[in-house]
Amino acid sequence: MSQEERFGTRDRTYSAWHRRHSTRRFVGIEAAQSLAMIDVDVSLYVEYDDGLKEPLALIETAIDRGQDFKVATVTKRLAMRCSPILPAFVVLYTQAPWCNPADPAWPDISSFRVRRIWPEPMTSWEVISPHEWAIRLYHLRHDAAAALDQSWWQSNIGHSAA
Repeated sequence: MSQEERFGTRDRTYSAWHRRHSTRRFVGIEAAQSLAMIDVDVSLYVEYDDGLKEPLALIETAIDRGQDFKVATVTKRLAMRCSPILPAFVVLYTQAPWCNPADPAWPDISSFRVRRIWPEPMTSWEVISPHEWAIRLYHLRHDAAAALDQSWWQSNIGHSAA
């Protein structure tokens, strides 16, 4: 089966939105600087801890064209193989009619439809604002970083204290 590009080009709207000078509008520059992510193929993103370089979540994105579903089987299976649990999401974004103020080469985002696909998959989409998605990314990072710190502490300090 041929794997052709469906729309001819790869959209980088989400990538531009996720950069610190864009997300600072929603969570402030200090928090925005902690929202590290890399794209795997311009539609699968890995949220990670910038200090430890540990993955925190997998996020598969697409332009919201009103579709009822977004196939993300490989992303879900990749998350299922991770230990400890690595949450995975499908995120559809609606392009705004205005440019992203931090990167005018790309449209801004006016809304998101989000669905967790692992663990505890959601069956319906949740519509949220860019502000709410940025806050959730920050909380995801904060909660995961606390778990990473606890794990590091137990592995490195806990053994020597016993």
